[in-house]
Amino acid sequence: MAKSEFARGTLYWGGTTTSNVKGIVDITLDENISEIDVTDTETTLGESEFLGGRNTRGISFNLFKDVEDADLTMKTATTFQLVAEDAGGKKATYAGTALLLTKSITGTIDDAVKVAYTGRINGALVETNT
Repeated sequence: MAKSEFARGTLYWGGTTTSNVKGIVDITLDENISEIDVTDTETTLGESEFLGGRNTRGISFNLFKDVEDADLTMKTATTFQLVAEDAGGKKATYAGTALLLTKSITGTIDDAVKVAYTGRINGALVETNT
């Protein structure tokens, strides 16, 4: 399978209208499932048995901020669509509801203002590939 570079990211925060669109430069989505150890006396000696536990999904991204634009809403569950596009125009779209928990704003002389957000995805994450 051919690999292609990440060309652009688009974030729709709180809806899919053009007023809610942000260009993003870094994307991280992660998923972690806790382990429940159910090893008992019936388990083969020296082995362990596990069940899958709770599922948590994280989201983080960086975007360039126009200084007159308001920051994204924190501590409020908000619908989102995150679109990753490669140089050939192929897209992966991730959609769900997220709660932003951290924000870090940096700006330097002769550079853009950059905002890094991290949070948690509530419920399911829907993936569509085109």
